[in-house]
Amino acid sequence: MNDRSRMMLYALTAVACVIWIWQSAKEAMADGTMISTSNIIFLVCIGIAAVYCAANALILWWRQPSKEDAENDDAADTPDGTDTDTADAEGSEDDTDDDDDVETDVATTDADASPTTNRQ
Repeated sequence: MNDRSRMMLYALTAVACVIWIWQSAKEAMADGTMISTSNIIFLVCIGIAAVYCAANALILWWRQPSKEDAENDDAADTPDGTDTDTADAEGSEDDTDDDDDVETDVATTDADASPTTNRQ
């Protein structure tokens, strides 16, 4: 899940919590149980969840690069305009091939180094 999806999920959850608090408070006022201990604890817990979700949504929203920043970052990746991510991915494939060669060399070296004796 990308940051934009997480931001939207946090924002939606915060809105749902605020609506739930409003609905519960309205119902408690009608019942006359607004200042009961269980109701206060419930509203505080839902309030904490709403604040947490709203804060995370805002943090993720502020971290999003603007459209201008994204265009500048794409153009400034490399001087010739090539994407460095694909170059890194191609370079990592070469690295894995070298690791296989090393393991083969070690296995060959171990086999050559073992002493053989002729018992007659």
